[in-house]
Amino acid sequence: MEQRIVIIAKESSLWTHLAHHLRQHGFAVSAAASEEEGAALLSGPGKRLVLLGLEGFKREGISILRVIRSRFPNIEVITVNAGDQLELSIEAMRLGAFDDLLIPFDLDGLMACIHKALNKTSTRSRKERQ
Repeated sequence: MEQRIVIIAKESSLWTHLAHHLRQHGFAVSAAASEEEGAALLSGPGKRLVLLGLEGFKREGISILRVIRSRFPNIEVITVNAGDQLELSIEAMRLGAFDDLLIPFDLDGLMACIHKALNKTSTRSRKERQ
């Protein structure tokens, strides 16, 4: 089964390149530039992970994270943030983000984090079906 990832971030070359990289590694990637677009994508079948770019949204990103955690509790969220906004990263982790990565990040580290998050959702899904 194809792994599905939703990227919710303000448009930038970083996210365009990241989506391309993820697709090359076999992921189905959808992108949204707002909370509304993201919620619409997450309502569809098979979404299991969100990459949320806090650096573009700033405080609005924390609101988006709250909505995802309340409406889609089985979807893991990895936040990505700039180092000068560390307070957003800390708050995201307190709200239940799976992990937080600071820009610039290592692609191999991101891929490892994505696989861990997807493993967690797979394990949880299997337990719920039993």
